[in-house]
Amino acid sequence: MKIKKFSCHRCGAPKVNAYKNPYVVCDYCGEMIDVDYAAGLEVWNHSEEHTNKYLQMKQKFETNSARYAKQKNKEAYRKEQYDYWDFYYTHYPEYLPPSIPKGEKYKLFITAAADMMADSVFSNPSTEKNDQYTKAYGNLEYYQKNGKTLVKYESFIKMMDVYLELQSDGFRIVYDNPKYQIMHEVLPEEFQLKMKLSQIAQVWIPYLDDQHADAFLTKHKLKHEYVEIEEPQRINVVCEDCKKDLSIPTGALRCICEHCRHENILRKTTHCINCGNENTLPDNWSMMMDCVTCGTELRVVQPLFG
Repeated sequence: MKIKKFSCHRCGAPKVNAYKNPYVVCDYCGEMIDVDYAAGLEVWNHSEEHTNKYLQMKQKFETNSARYAKQKNKEAYRKEQYDYWDFYYTHYPEYLPPSIPKGEKYKLFITAAADMMADSVFSNPSTEKNDQYTKAYGNLEYYQKNGKTLVKYESFIKMMDVYLELQSDGFRIVYDNPKYQIMHEVLPEEFQLKMKLSQIAQVWIPYLDDQHADAFLTKHKLKHEYVEIEEPQRINVVCEDCKKDLSIPTGALRCICEHCRHENILRKTTHCINCGNENTLPDNWSMMMDCVTCGTELRVVQPLFG
Protein backbone atom coordinates (compact mmCIF):
# COMPACT_ATOMS: atom_id res chain seq x y z
CA MET A 1 0.00 0.00 0.00
CA LYS A 2 1.13 3.57 -0.70
CA ILE A 3 1.08 6.03 2.20
CA LYS A 4 2.48 9.40 3.16
CA LYS A 5 5.66 8.96 5.16
CA PHE A 6 4.67 10.01 8.64
CA SER A 7 6.68 8.31 11.38
CA CYS A 8 5.51 8.60 14.99
CA HIS A 9 8.12 10.30 17.15
CA ARG A 10 6.90 8.31 20.17
CA CYS A 11 6.55 4.70 19.01
CA GLY A 12 8.11 4.84 15.54
CA ALA A 13 5.11 3.42 13.69
CA PRO A 14 3.90 4.72 10.32
CA LYS A 15 0.50 6.29 9.63
CA VAL A 16 -1.51 3.55 7.89
CA ASN A 17 -5.18 4.56 8.21
CA ALA A 18 -6.84 7.14 5.99
CA TYR A 19 -7.61 10.47 7.67
CA LYS A 20 -9.46 13.71 6.97
CA ASN A 21 -8.15 16.01 9.71
CA PRO A 22 -5.05 18.17 9.17
CA TYR A 23 -3.73 16.80 12.46
CA VAL A 24 -2.13 13.41 11.90
CA VAL A 25 -2.57 10.91 14.75
CA CYS A 26 -0.60 7.69 15.15
CA ASP A 27 -2.74 4.59 14.55
CA TYR A 28 -0.66 2.58 17.02
CA CYS A 29 -0.28 4.77 20.10
CA GLY A 30 -2.69 7.70 19.62
CA GLU A 31 0.10 10.31 19.69
CA MET A 32 -0.31 13.44 17.56
CA ILE A 33 2.40 13.13 14.91
CA ASP A 34 2.25 16.10 12.58
CA VAL A 35 0.11 18.57 10.64
CA ASP A 36 -0.73 17.76 7.02
CA TYR A 37 -1.09 20.91 4.92
CA ALA A 38 -2.65 19.01 2.00
CA ALA A 39 -5.41 17.55 4.20
CA GLY A 40 -6.14 21.02 5.58
CA LEU A 41 -6.36 22.39 2.05
CA GLU A 42 -8.85 19.68 1.07
CA VAL A 43 -11.02 20.65 4.05
CA TRP A 44 -10.80 24.33 3.12
CA ASN A 45 -11.71 23.69 -0.53
CA HIS A 46 -14.36 21.07 0.13
CA SER A 47 -17.18 23.48 -0.69
CA GLU A 48 -16.98 27.06 -1.95
CA GLU A 49 -20.31 27.82 -0.31
CA HIS A 50 -19.10 26.42 3.00
CA THR A 51 -15.86 28.40 2.84
CA ASN A 52 -17.64 31.63 1.87
CA LYS A 53 -20.02 31.27 4.80
CA TYR A 54 -17.04 31.01 7.13
CA LEU A 55 -15.38 34.07 5.60
CA GLN A 56 -18.57 36.12 5.94
CA MET A 57 -18.97 35.13 9.59
CA LYS A 58 -15.29 35.75 10.27
CA GLN A 59 -15.62 39.29 8.94
CA LYS A 60 -18.55 39.89 11.30
CA PHE A 61 -16.58 38.60 14.29
CA GLU A 62 -13.54 40.67 13.35
CA THR A 63 -15.65 43.83 12.99
CA ASN A 64 -17.25 43.31 16.41
CA SER A 65 -13.93 42.43 18.02
CA ALA A 66 -12.28 45.56 16.62
CA ARG A 67 -15.11 47.67 18.04
CA TYR A 68 -14.80 46.12 21.50
CA ALA A 69 -11.02 46.54 21.43
CA LYS A 70 -11.42 50.23 20.58
CA GLN A 71 -13.96 50.60 23.42
CA LYS A 72 -11.50 48.78 25.74
CA ASN A 73 -14.31 46.37 26.63
CA LYS A 74 -12.29 43.25 27.40
CA GLU A 75 -15.20 41.09 28.55
CA ALA A 76 -17.23 41.80 25.41
CA TYR A 77 -14.12 41.14 23.31
CA ARG A 78 -13.49 37.83 25.10
CA LYS A 79 -17.13 36.77 24.61
CA GLU A 80 -16.92 37.60 20.89
CA GLN A 81 -13.74 35.53 20.61
CA TYR A 82 -15.37 32.62 22.43
CA ASP A 83 -18.29 32.71 19.98
CA TYR A 84 -15.88 32.94 17.04
CA TRP A 85 -13.80 29.93 18.03
CA ASP A 86 -16.90 27.91 18.84
CA PHE A 87 -18.25 28.77 15.38
CA TYR A 88 -14.88 28.01 13.75
CA TYR A 89 -14.57 24.51 15.18
CA THR A 90 -18.26 23.77 14.63
CA HIS A 91 -17.98 24.91 11.01
CA TYR A 92 -14.64 23.14 10.50
CA PRO A 93 -14.63 20.23 12.98
CA GLU A 94 -11.73 18.73 11.02
CA TYR A 95 -9.48 21.53 12.34
CA LEU A 96 -10.22 20.69 15.98
CA PRO A 97 -7.17 18.98 17.53
CA PRO A 98 -7.92 15.25 17.91
CA SER A 99 -7.03 15.36 21.61
CA ILE A 100 -10.16 17.43 22.32
CA PRO A 101 -13.45 15.54 22.56
CA LYS A 102 -16.75 17.35 22.82
CA GLY A 103 -17.86 18.23 26.34
CA GLU A 104 -16.00 19.88 29.21
CA LYS A 105 -12.55 19.63 27.62
CA TYR A 106 -13.85 21.33 24.48
CA LYS A 107 -15.28 24.20 26.55
CA LEU A 108 -11.97 24.58 28.40
CA PHE A 109 -10.12 24.72 25.10
CA ILE A 110 -12.45 27.33 23.57
CA THR A 111 -12.31 29.40 26.77
CA ALA A 112 -8.50 29.29 26.70
CA ALA A 113 -8.49 30.38 23.06
CA ALA A 114 -10.78 33.33 23.85
CA ASP A 115 -8.77 34.33 26.93
CA MET A 116 -5.56 34.08 24.94
CA MET A 117 -6.83 36.49 22.30
CA ALA A 118 -8.17 38.92 24.92
CA ASP A 119 -4.92 38.84 26.90
CA SER A 120 -2.94 39.38 23.71
CA VAL A 121 -4.94 42.48 22.78
CA PHE A 122 -5.50 44.06 26.20
CA SER A 123 -2.34 43.09 28.09
CA ASN A 124 0.14 44.22 25.44
CA PRO A 125 -0.32 47.91 24.63
CA SER A 126 2.64 47.84 22.23
CA THR A 127 1.48 47.22 18.68
CA GLU A 128 4.92 47.38 17.07
CA LYS A 129 4.90 43.80 15.75
CA ASN A 130 1.31 44.13 14.53
CA ASP A 131 2.21 47.36 12.76
CA GLN A 132 5.24 45.68 11.18
CA TYR A 133 3.09 42.82 9.92
CA THR A 134 0.46 45.21 8.55
CA LYS A 135 3.21 47.13 6.76
CA ALA A 136 4.79 43.96 5.34
CA TYR A 137 1.38 42.79 4.15
CA GLY A 138 0.81 46.17 2.50
CA ASN A 139 4.22 45.96 0.82
CA LEU A 140 3.48 42.68 -0.97
CA GLU A 141 4.38 42.95 -4.65
CA TYR A 142 2.42 41.20 -7.39
CA TYR A 143 2.99 40.29 -11.03
CA GLN A 144 1.14 38.58 -13.85
CA LYS A 145 2.12 35.20 -15.27
CA ASN A 146 0.09 33.07 -17.68
CA GLY A 147 -3.01 35.05 -16.89
CA LYS A 148 -2.63 34.60 -13.12
CA THR A 149 -1.82 37.13 -10.43
CA LEU A 150 1.15 35.94 -8.36
CA VAL A 151 2.99 37.43 -5.40
CA LYS A 152 6.72 38.12 -5.59
CA TYR A 153 8.46 35.60 -3.34
CA GLU A 154 10.88 38.07 -1.76
CA SER A 155 8.06 40.31 -0.51
CA PHE A 156 6.10 37.24 0.66
CA ILE A 157 9.05 35.92 2.68
CA LYS A 158 9.53 39.32 4.33
CA MET A 159 5.89 39.22 5.40
CA MET A 160 6.26 35.65 6.68
CA ASP A 161 9.36 36.53 8.74
CA VAL A 162 7.39 39.24 10.55
CA TYR A 163 4.40 36.89 10.88
CA LEU A 164 6.54 34.24 12.59
CA GLU A 165 7.98 36.81 15.01
CA LEU A 166 4.44 37.99 15.77
CA GLN A 167 3.29 34.42 16.45
CA SER A 168 6.31 33.71 18.64
CA ASP A 169 5.54 36.76 20.80
CA GLY A 170 1.88 35.78 21.02
CA PHE A 171 2.74 32.22 22.03
CA ARG A 172 4.66 33.46 25.06
CA ILE A 173 1.37 34.69 26.54
CA VAL A 174 0.11 31.13 26.38
CA TYR A 175 2.99 28.71 26.71
CA ASP A 176 4.81 30.62 29.46
CA ASN A 177 1.64 30.97 31.56
CA PRO A 178 0.30 28.15 33.82
CA LYS A 179 -3.18 29.61 33.26
CA TYR A 180 -3.16 27.95 29.84
CA GLN A 181 -2.17 24.45 30.91
CA ILE A 182 -4.96 23.03 28.74
CA MET A 183 -3.12 24.33 25.66
CA HIS A 184 0.08 22.54 26.67
CA GLU A 185 -1.90 19.31 27.00
CA VAL A 186 -3.97 19.37 23.83
CA LEU A 187 -2.08 21.63 21.42
CA PRO A 188 1.69 21.92 22.12
CA GLU A 189 3.46 24.98 20.73
CA GLU A 190 5.13 23.14 17.82
CA PHE A 191 1.75 21.94 16.55
CA GLN A 192 0.11 25.31 17.11
CA LEU A 193 2.79 26.98 14.98
CA LYS A 194 2.68 24.35 12.26
CA MET A 195 -1.10 24.57 12.04
CA LYS A 196 -0.85 28.33 11.62
CA LEU A 197 1.79 27.86 8.91
CA SER A 198 -0.50 25.34 7.24
CA GLN A 199 -3.35 27.85 7.28
CA ILE A 200 -1.08 30.52 5.80
CA ALA A 201 -0.03 28.08 3.09
CA GLN A 202 -3.66 27.29 2.24
CA VAL A 203 -4.25 30.97 1.54
CA TRP A 204 -1.01 31.93 -0.22
CA ILE A 205 0.25 28.88 -2.14
CA PRO A 206 -2.14 29.65 -5.06
CA TYR A 207 -0.38 33.05 -5.37
CA LEU A 208 3.14 31.58 -5.57
CA ASP A 209 4.68 30.06 -8.68
CA ASP A 210 5.36 26.32 -8.47
CA GLN A 211 9.06 26.69 -7.66
CA HIS A 212 8.50 29.12 -4.80
CA ALA A 213 5.50 27.20 -3.49
CA ASP A 214 7.66 24.07 -3.30
CA ALA A 215 10.45 26.01 -1.57
CA PHE A 216 8.07 27.41 1.04
CA LEU A 217 6.40 24.06 1.76
CA THR A 218 9.77 22.31 1.99
CA LYS A 219 11.29 24.97 4.27
CA HIS A 220 8.47 24.63 6.80
CA LYS A 221 8.20 20.82 6.50
CA LEU A 222 4.72 20.97 5.00
CA LYS A 223 5.61 18.52 2.22
CA HIS A 224 5.59 14.75 2.64
CA GLU A 225 6.95 11.97 0.49
CA TYR A 226 5.03 8.81 -0.36
CA VAL A 227 6.32 5.30 0.31
CA GLU A 228 5.16 1.73 -0.26
CA ILE A 229 4.66 -0.50 2.79
CA GLU A 230 3.09 -3.88 3.32
CA GLU A 231 -0.60 -3.72 4.18
CA PRO A 232 -0.79 -4.21 7.98
CA GLN A 233 -2.99 -6.83 9.56
CA ARG A 234 -6.03 -5.30 11.25
CA ILE A 235 -8.54 -6.00 13.96
CA ASN A 236 -12.01 -4.54 14.40
CA VAL A 237 -12.95 -2.93 17.70
CA VAL A 238 -15.97 -1.00 18.93
CA CYS A 239 -15.46 2.49 20.35
CA GLU A 240 -16.15 2.49 24.08
CA ASP A 241 -17.98 5.82 23.82
CA CYS A 242 -19.97 6.08 20.56
CA LYS A 243 -20.04 2.31 19.77
CA LYS A 244 -18.88 2.84 16.18
CA ASP A 245 -16.83 0.10 14.52
CA LEU A 246 -13.14 0.94 14.12
CA SER A 247 -10.46 -0.78 12.02
CA ILE A 248 -7.24 -0.88 14.02
CA PRO A 249 -3.82 -2.19 12.93
CA THR A 250 -2.77 -5.24 14.90
CA GLY A 251 -0.38 -4.31 17.71
CA ALA A 252 -1.93 -0.91 18.39
CA LEU A 253 -1.96 0.35 21.98
CA ARG A 254 -4.44 3.22 21.77
CA CYS A 255 -6.67 4.79 19.16
CA ILE A 256 -8.66 7.99 19.02
CA CYS A 257 -12.09 7.38 17.53
CA GLU A 258 -12.50 9.33 14.28
CA HIS A 259 -16.21 9.74 15.02
CA CYS A 260 -16.33 11.02 18.62
CA ARG A 261 -12.63 11.63 19.52
CA HIS A 262 -12.77 9.23 22.48
CA GLU A 263 -9.39 7.70 23.32
CA ASN A 264 -9.74 3.91 23.40
CA ILE A 265 -7.11 2.01 25.39
CA LEU A 266 -6.46 -1.28 23.57
CA ARG A 267 -3.67 -2.72 25.68
CA LYS A 268 -1.47 -1.67 28.59
CA THR A 269 1.26 -4.32 28.43
CA THR A 270 3.97 -5.65 26.13
CA HIS A 271 5.62 -9.08 26.19
CA CYS A 272 9.36 -9.59 26.40
CA ILE A 273 10.77 -11.31 23.31
CA ASN A 274 13.47 -12.96 25.47
CA CYS A 275 11.83 -14.24 28.66
CA GLY A 276 8.16 -13.88 27.73
CA ASN A 277 7.34 -11.76 30.78
CA GLU A 278 4.39 -9.39 30.45
CA ASN A 279 5.56 -5.83 31.13
CA THR A 280 3.12 -3.13 32.19
CA LEU A 281 3.62 0.05 30.18
CA PRO A 282 4.46 3.06 32.36
CA ASP A 283 2.41 6.25 31.93
CA ASN A 284 5.18 7.97 29.97
CA TRP A 285 6.50 5.07 27.94
CA SER A 286 8.66 5.65 24.87
CA MET A 287 9.64 3.67 21.79
CA MET A 288 12.09 1.45 23.72
CA MET A 289 11.87 0.05 27.26
CA ASP A 290 13.71 -2.55 29.34
CA CYS A 291 12.03 -5.76 30.48
CA VAL A 292 11.54 -5.58 34.25
CA THR A 293 12.47 -9.28 34.58
CA CYS A 294 15.54 -9.82 32.36
CA GLY A 295 16.50 -6.32 31.27
CA THR A 296 16.15 -7.03 27.54
CA GLU A 297 15.53 -3.85 25.54
CA LEU A 298 12.09 -4.05 23.96
CA ARG A 299 10.51 -2.11 21.14
CA VAL A 300 6.96 -1.34 22.27
CA VAL A 301 5.46 -1.08 18.76
CA GLN A 302 6.99 -3.18 15.99
CA PRO A 303 5.78 -1.85 12.58
CA LEU A 304 8.37 0.68 11.40
CA PHE A 305 9.58 2.25 8.19
CA GLY A 306 12.60 0.51 6.81
